[in-house]
Amino acid sequence: MFTWPWWIFSIIAAVLWGLHFNLVVKVANVLPRDIYSPLTLFFITSVSILLILPVVYQKVLANLVTLWHASDDIKISVVVLVFTALIAASLLFIAMQLSPNPTVAALLDITYPVFIAIIAWLLYRENHLDWSVLVGGGLIFSGAMLIVWKHG
Repeated sequence: MFTWPWWIFSIIAAVLWGLHFNLVVKVANVLPRDIYSPLTLFFITSVSILLILPVVYQKVLANLVTLWHASDDIKISVVVLVFTALIAASLLFIAMQLSPNPTVAALLDITYPVFIAIIAWLLYRENHLDWSVLVGGGLIFSGAMLIVWKHG
């Protein structure tokens, strides 16, 4: 289906997230700093899903039916997925509003791959680590600590 290497999609996604975060900051700056602002931003960013839904609704509906008939642990995972997305996005929006420099807040968010590896091991005993992943994760986390030290 796709002929480009996986990393091309990752880089394009990173560029689009960079644009997205800048737009979030621009929009957030006109909103009051209260609990409703992150929820408003989350709603606005979710509209994109609603816009493409008419095109993909049959596939999405089929997938939802599959999940409905899945085991209980998968259903629980779906519920937790919904809440973690809402909470994580809200916390990031709050951090970007409260930070004197929203770029710093977004850069700290980039540490999530380190936590993906840790949580995958803790929950599923999956280990995808080799020297390159360990060094890259260490650099990501070291960079985050440098940002906190300088701007915290």
